[in-house]
Amino acid sequence: MTQTTIEGANPSGALDAAIEAARIASPVISGPDGRTHVALPERIKLHDITDPYRLPSRVHQNVTVDDRASLSAYANRYKSDRSIIIADFDALTISARLDWHEHNQGEQFPAPGHNAHAVTLALRPSEEFSRWDEMEGKIHPQAEFARFLEENSVDVETPEAATMIEISRDFEATVNQTYKSSVRLDNGDRKLLFENESKVQEGVIIPEKFTLLIPIYNGEEPEVLTCLFRWRAMGGGAVGLGFQWHRVEYQRRAHFTQIATTASEETGLPVYMGRFS
Repeated sequence: MTQTTIEGANPSGALDAAIEAARIASPVISGPDGRTHVALPERIKLHDITDPYRLPSRVHQNVTVDDRASLSAYANRYKSDRSIIIADFDALTISARLDWHEHNQGEQFPAPGHNAHAVTLALRPSEEFSRWDEMEGKIHPQAEFARFLEENSVDVETPEAATMIEISRDFEATVNQTYKSSVRLDNGDRKLLFENESKVQEGVIIPEKFTLLIPIYNGEEPEVLTCLFRWRAMGGGAVGLGFQWHRVEYQRRAHFTQIATTASEETGLPVYMGRFS
């Protein structure tokens, strides 16, 4: 077989031409610093085609923290004259908006801020509050409620935990007995009367109310919450038990406001109660 060579063919030159064609097909390169270049073959000069009117680079960061101390520490590290705090009770969030708009005392007012850098405290109910809140407002079988009181008696401030354990055990002892009647005592407590098969009656005294000493929000100090005892005669001679919060919603709102106000004091930033869109 005779090998035929095309006169004037240059394989190296063909490869260079292919590389140049690839560069020309996709010549634009964007750098991590925000600048843009176009890459062309060596014989062609490199030109800076960056948009001279582009916006300056800025921080894009939204951090979520679990306690007020972290919120204040982060805000103090990155705050400026334009930073503010917005506290939204409905969402249970307190957010330091670090690159908010220029205020009307600054030379650049009314220049808008980017609002792209923020640290937000997402408040969560404490474990103790969640347990009690799950039971609140419902009537439970007496044995179930008695066990709950005994297991969580450490959260009770008044009456003493030992008294609450005694009440819970008294109720457990009357599970198979028949509820007969109730008597309201002079101090507002109730005495529930039960009767066994031998017609022997015994009573269980339940307080009109009791108080808890637990934190409402995770990471916060405990406070006193008031609970009102509730009971109801059920079918078959049984009694259902439960409790209701007494003005706890006001305490939740007040404590939320206190956290936001404390964050404002720790950072020196103005706080606004509400939400933004």
